[in-house]
Amino acid sequence: MRIWSRGMAAVLAAGVPIIPLPARTQEAIIIVRHSDPPPMLRLDEIRDDTPLSESGQQRAMMLAGRLKDSGISAIYTSEALRTAQTAQPLAKSLGIQSQVHLGDDVDGLVKRIRSEHQGKRVLVVGHWSTIPAILKALGHPKDVAIERSAYDNLFIVVPQGEQGPPTVVHLHY
Repeated sequence: MRIWSRGMAAVLAAGVPIIPLPARTQEAIIIVRHSDPPPMLRLDEIRDDTPLSESGQQRAMMLAGRLKDSGISAIYTSEALRTAQTAQPLAKSLGIQSQVHLGDDVDGLVKRIRSEHQGKRVLVVGHWSTIPAILKALGHPKDVAIERSAYDNLFIVVPQGEQGPPTVVHLHY
């Protein structure tokens, strides 16, 4: 018994944990839909080079104002101009460069976020069609549907590591 006590004291003194610690995950991932494209376009006319409308630019500025103190250290956008324009006011305010990922490479995006941003807060600007897949890839068990005409969706994903699915809060901005 005395040998075990000395051994345990040595382990504790050395700072060696006696229970396994969970792997570090992101502190939070904020996922937003890009802001509004020009209203005169039909939804099937919107392309990757379609810019934001004036109201979309205002919404992007509002988003930047709301998230400027949130501790975001990385921003990811798809290759679409409107995602870059949605992220631009916040990126400028924070002094960071947005990183482009291919919109249909959800697994690559999630892998990159997990490997490069452990313990950090990340913003992803996506699309009505990609956000549900991103949420699913991050472990959200529920199906999410976003209307093509809704440009104000914001999800806060808090990973729980190996303890289970992430906590997901759905807001509008």
